[in-house]
Amino acid sequence: MSRSVSGTANRHRRWIVATCVALVLAAIGDAGPEIIAAGSVVTGYDGPGPLIYLAVAAAVATLRWRYAPLLAVVMSGFFLVGGLADTEFTSRLAAPAETVTFLAAWLQVLSFSAALAFGLAAVRRRS
Repeated sequence: MSRSVSGTANRHRRWIVATCVALVLAAIGDAGPEIIAAGSVVTGYDGPGPLIYLAVAAAVATLRWRYAPLLAVVMSGFFLVGGLADTEFTSRLAAPAETVTFLAAWLQVLSFSAALAFGLAAVRRRS
C-alpha cells in the first residue's frame, strides 16, 4: 500500500514540476523578444506579466496544498484568453513577419495551454 501512495505522490510531483516549467517558458516567451531587442534585461522589461508567471510558479512549487496548481490553471486561462482576444497578439501568431516575436508568441500560447493541462492533471483525484 505504501508503494502505491508513493507512486501517486511521485506522479503528483511530476505534474507540479511540469506546470512550473511551462510557466517559466511562458515568461521567456513573453519577455524574450523585448530583452533580445533591447540587449538588456533591465531596459527590455515591458510589464509585470513574466514576474506574475514566475511568482505563480514559485507558489505552486512551494505550497503543500493539493489545489495549489489551480492557481496556475486560473492564471493561465486568464492570460490565454486575454492574449487571444488582443488583435496585436493574434497577429503575431498568424503572420511570422519577425521570427523571434512569432516563435515567442507561440511559445507563450503553448506554454499557457500546457500549464493549464498539467495543473489540472496535478489536482485530479488520486487513486
